[in-house]
Amino acid sequence: RKDSQGICFLGQLDYDAFLRGHLGERRGEVREFETGEIIGEHRGLWYHTVGQRRGVGPALGPRHVSRGPWYVVRKEMDSNVLFVSREYASADKPRNAFHADAINWIGGAPPPAGAAGEPTPLRVKVRHGAASHEASVSLLDGGARAHVSLAGRDKGLAPGQFAAFYDGPVCLGSGVISEEGL
Repeated sequence: RKDSQGICFLGQLDYDAFLRGHLGERRGEVREFETGEIIGEHRGLWYHTVGQRRGVGPALGPRHVSRGPWYVVRKEMDSNVLFVSREYASADKPRNAFHADAINWIGGAPPPAGAAGEPTPLRVKVRHGAASHEASVSLLDGGARAHVSLAGRDKGLAPGQFAAFYDGPVCLGSGVISEEGL
């Protein structure tokens, strides 16, 4: 696809076969996030992305598939557990704030107002494409981390994605969305 990112640049190929050939399989439990109940088995956490819906069904037991749709909401690498939920995009989950870690400021330093500890109004992009959010960005740890409050809701926020910070059309830097605050 023309607008795809990451592995999609490889073109027409069987992604599961590609991953299996390069990373193999490491089976683990699939648990319902809200209850902790084991509802299936996955073939490897690398086959799943937080926020993903497509492809979750085959990892679930037959009686759970029909209760979907299911979304990946968390991956615990140490215990090799995949957490899924039917409530990922529900209205009671605000999905309007997150923390960003490992921020790289293109100019070598955060914006002056942010460095002074004041919330800074910036635009934030959390996925490829033109869409961005008005946000209030509060820097932490000297600008290495930030708490980001979006003006609107974004149901696609996921740990591990990048958040890019803009002042008008100028990209100031980016950081990795963490699980903290989601």
